[in-house]
Order: sequence, then structure tokens, then C-alpha cells
Amino acid sequence: MNSVARFPVVASEVECIVQRRLIDPEVQVTATQLVEPQTVIALAAGGVERVARIAVAVELGIPPTDVPRRLVRPLGDRVEAGEVVAKRWRGLQSVQVTSPLAGRLAALDERNGTLTVVAEAPRRPVPALVAGEVVRTTEERVEIRTVGDLVAGAVLLGPESAGPLVVLADRADRELPLEAFDERCRDAIVVAGMTVSSAALRRLSELGVAGVIVGGLPVRALEPFFGTALLPWLRSLPHDSVTGWPLPFGVVMLEGFGRIPIAEAVFSIFRERAGRWTTLLRGESVGIDRPVCFMSSRGQRGRPLEPVPLCDGGLVHLRIPARPGIGRLCRLPFLARSPEGFAFEAVLVERDDRIEVVPVELVDPLELPS
Repeated sequence: MNSVARFPVVASEVECIVQRRLIDPEVQVTATQLVEPQTVIALAAGGVERVARIAVAVELGIPPTDVPRRLVRPLGDRVEAGEVVAKRWRGLQSVQVTSPLAGRLAALDERNGTLTVVAEAPRRPVPALVAGEVVRTTEERVEIRTVGDLVAGAVLLGPESAGPLVVLADRADRELPLEAFDERCRDAIVVAGMTVSSAALRRLSELGVAGVIVGGLPVRALEPFFGTALLPWLRSLPHDSVTGWPLPFGVVMLEGFGRIPIAEAVFSIFRERAGRWTTLLRGESVGIDRPVCFMSSRGQRGRPLEPVPLCDGGLVHLRIPARPGIGRLCRLPFLARSPEGFAFEAVLVERDDRIEVVPVELVDPLELPS
């Protein structure tokens, strides 16, 4: 049976094409241009459009068919909040209808005399987040070739972000006390150890952290920020981890929800690379199915980021929810059966002087073979 090819959990000096997806952008860069992480690559819409529907016919007391000739501005025009959009004369006095928000007169429903005003999302500068070379620009994205070291995680909560890597934790299995978070965290990507509490998340927000890396995050740490909206938000994962996220920075959980230590081999990689510019990216930004912590290098040549086969004797990462960690592969994929008689593809993995049967879909190579 052939071994299974998967993206590595850890890859050194690999080349990635990072896609920065944009909404209605004014692109500021061109192909072959070199960019730094803070380089503004585009001005693009950020956030969500606001929509207001004004019942013009009701407010003016006229039939819906009479509304078009009462408009003082044509459809498509921009208006300010409080600006008159329609009026009629009643004797010597005029009755006016104003827009509740600044935006564009988008549509008129002549069946009920309702005018729609759309406040477009504000345009904001979009940074590159990584150091590299622009390879392509389109109406929807900018693609940047970058080289560096990659560590894949389980979940990215919140926005993509970047900053210098600061390793505060001294152990992979430690939860830091609140006083450990200080000015070193400002504008940085912080490796905080096993987990963080809700109080620590508040503290990090006050300090202006760029992003946080932990082994896991217990659901109760999020409860103070969401209240009753937490359960519906969790149900939206993993498809949407940004909409409704209450904090201004992203959090990468390397293993998943819970109080879960960072794997020692992975923690060592972060410690060795402290100070490097690090970017938290969603998987789709680099073409894989998991979020990544990407540590840029200054080299412009690297191996392509490609799936690699599971190798006999190679180190692997186990994504077992109750007991994740690192092991060594000691038998390539074979057909196994569960106690209930279900057949599944599995491998044998050695860790802590024990041999475990692990489903193939829960096993990823730890690093590219040399």
C-alpha cells in the first residue's frame, strides 16, 4: 500500500505564494515589486456594508408610484447622513425625508415606495504581512512569493496579522500568569504557552498585541466576550472565524480547543526563531487546509510547499483531539478494523515507549525529509 502524501506540520525554508484577498481594491503594487510586511499593497473595503431602507411613500404620505418624481437626487448619487433625499409640498410647507446614514442611493422599490441607501465599507490600507516579491495582481487579490519557515496549526480565530515573534513562555505546557504580559507584547506575535485565560486576552488587547500562539484555548476563556452568542459563533467554525470575533488580534491554536500543551518539538522551533517576523495566516491564503504561523526569511529561494509522503521512521504530528503530540512512524498505512468492525486506513506510531494504531487522516509529517 502506498504511503499517504500530506502537507507537513513543520517545514523549513519553503516557498509559499501568499494570497491577500481584497474587496473592491485600489492596488498599490505591481508584479516583480519587492515588499516588506508593512508595505501597503492596496486600499480596499474593510468590514461590512450597512444598508438602510427608507419608506419614502409612507413618510411623505403619497402613493408608491409617485415616489420617483419626489426624489431630489438620482439613484447612484452619494448622500450624507441627514441630507434630504425626497420631499413634497403640503400647502406652503415642505415635507422632507432624510437619509439616516452616509452612502449611495442604491435602489428604489416602486411597488412599496422604499428607497435603499447603502453605506459602503470604509476603505483601509492593506499591508502585505509578509516579505517577498509580488508575482501577480488581480481585481480580487495580490499574490506574494515569500520564503520562510512554516508551522501549521489547528484553528485561527480572528484576523490574519503579523509582527515580530516574542516567546514569553519558558515551557510548552505552562499557562503564564497575568503579570507576564507586558510591553514586550505590543505589536508582536506572542507565543504564550499552553493556553491563556479571558483575563489574559483582555490584557493582551490593552497592550496592542498583533497575535497570539497557544497550544489550545478552553471555550470558557471566550465566554466573557460573547455571552449567549458564543454557541452560534462556535457552530460557524471552521468556515468563518472572523465575523463576530470580538478581539482586535488573531489567536492560533496549534492543537485545538482545550488546555493543550504545545508539542515540544514545535515549541523549540518557535524559541529558535524568536525575533523573526511572523505572520498568522488562514490556510486558504497559502493553499492548504490548516492555518499557519509563517516566519519570513530574507532568502528568495526555497523549496515549494508541497504535500510529502509519510515516511517509515519519520517524525509525525498526531491530531488526536484528546491526546495530540509527536511520535515516530513505525509502519506505513495498512487496513485496520475498529472494535465495531469498521475498516479504516491506519499507521503504527511509537511515542512514550508505546505503539499506537492511529487513523491516517489524523497523522501529518512533522518536517520535510532531507
